[in-house]
Amino acid sequence: MDEPPKPRAKAGSFPGEHPCAHPGCPEPGSYRAPVNRPGSSFLPPSGPPRWQYFCLPHVRAFNAQWNWFDGMSQDEIWDAQSPAPTWERETRAFAANAFAAGPDRAADALGVLRWKAASRPQGSALSREDRQALAKLGLEETATLPQIKTRYRSLVRRYHPDANAGSREHEAKLQALTEAHTQLIASPRFKP
Repeated sequence: MDEPPKPRAKAGSFPGEHPCAHPGCPEPGSYRAPVNRPGSSFLPPSGPPRWQYFCLPHVRAFNAQWNWFDGMSQDEIWDAQSPAPTWERETRAFAANAFAAGPDRAADALGVLRWKAASRPQGSALSREDRQALAKLGLEETATLPQIKTRYRSLVRRYHPDANAGSREHEAKLQALTEAHTQLIASPRFKP
């Protein structure tokens, strides 16, 4: 004959294995809680950590009064709250422009991050949409992707409502610039 299935545990619960540790409580202890603060006294030299088990109302009461730092001096609390040792080291500054030395030096040893300075091959034709987008940005047909991005940023700074005291009079112009920029960065002619 098959055995009846054991009740499945919810996250953090241990159904019916232990009595509730609260004095006088007849309920099963389905939720575990540490006997004392984790640390040197929590992990005995040999063996697993020590736990006590409570029913749901009593584990809630236990958690409400739980204080990790109970019994610690101010110095011990400070040490427990101190960040990892590496946080006290000064952080090195990143390079202002990692690609300033040129595309060959900026590439990694395996060539995974290699990029090309030319945005499109010589003599490649632009689509009608690309030409119109370049004209909206006020750029020549020989413009490169970095020039497009720089021009777009400067125009957005000029026409954005935040730069114009919240005025929305340039909203149509800003929308047209955004559409032109989106067209150009998606164009295969400007892919690096």
